[in-house]
Amino acid sequence: MNSIERKEKRYLRRKNKRLEKNISRSNLYGNINTAFCFHKVMYYADLCCKGVSFKRSTQNFKLHLFTTIATTCRNIKENKYKVSNTYQFIIHERGKIRVIDAPYIKDRLVHKVLSNEIINPIYLPHFIYDNGASVINKGFHFSMKRVKEKLRTWYRRYGYYGYICLVDFSKFFPNCSHDVIRSIHKRYILNSYTRKVIEDYLFIKPGLSLGCEIAQKEALMLPYILDHYIANKYPIVRFMDDSFFIVKNKEEASSILEEYEKLASSLKIIINKKKTKIIPITEYFTFCKWKYKLLDDIILCIPCKDTLYRERRKLRKMIRLSLLNSEIYTTYVSFLAYLSIGNSYRYCLVLKNIYSFVKL
Repeated sequence: MNSIERKEKRYLRRKNKRLEKNISRSNLYGNINTAFCFHKVMYYADLCCKGVSFKRSTQNFKLHLFTTIATTCRNIKENKYKVSNTYQFIIHERGKIRVIDAPYIKDRLVHKVLSNEIINPIYLPHFIYDNGASVINKGFHFSMKRVKEKLRTWYRRYGYYGYICLVDFSKFFPNCSHDVIRSIHKRYILNSYTRKVIEDYLFIKPGLSLGCEIAQKEALMLPYILDHYIANKYPIVRFMDDSFFIVKNKEEASSILEEYEKLASSLKIIINKKKTKIIPITEYFTFCKWKYKLLDDIILCIPCKDTLYRERRKLRKMIRLSLLNSEIYTTYVSFLAYLSIGNSYRYCLVLKNIYSFVKL
């Protein structure tokens, strides 16, 4: 037996182990009957009501809580459920208009159970460690720290020799392919009825809906092949549809991006070429609305000016309209906490000067 045959055998052994793990994980978590138990659904019903108890729909839901939970469990297990329509509302997020398709509280309860009892334990082992969005004990602060750690580690090994690749997906949620998601389901969720329930609640419109909890998890899982392709070679951080990784030279960066685009097109993901950039590691670069700069072993982290201008206009308008001081204070303190996670001392002073006009 030569070295090539030995490598092939090792690869087959690893592949079989991965398949066995997928099968055992699917058998353990991918069963509707074990997920939709009364006590589990009751726990997620309490979570659904958290923070929205003032709503009339939530209060009606609480009045008939036991009956609703029992009916939901029975209908899901007996294939008698009916997915309700969503209600739409528009939010302005950092100057962008986003249409949110929010499910009603009865469907939101099913989403929570599917997400936390089935999708999370099956999908989480396949995410790279540096994927911080919508993952327990991670988040935006985690991704910021990982970017700094990657830059610091790279500087200690290679100095200022390197390039930053920033990748952004174009209209990620509306362009998510149902066929690709179905193929992922067939690979990792072996129970056909479980797949049917998830897809009935997930595919309520073309692409994925902003506002559905299970849509967040599916959007995280969709480009996992791209993450592993980069993570096997270079340091990478991904936060939802924004990715950041470091390569040694510009030619290597352009060739990697070409392969990355080919893989993305096979997953029917569209790369936003305006926001996808190759930047020298010595220059400022923007990732998730924060600017980073490598200065020896120190990483500067400054918020984008647009963010500060927008918040400044918002505070001034609130003061001009003579809103409640408590509302202005809440807005001021929340944004001050956001600024405090980076090097933004001067920006904090600007906000404090604006807020000094408010009479408490």
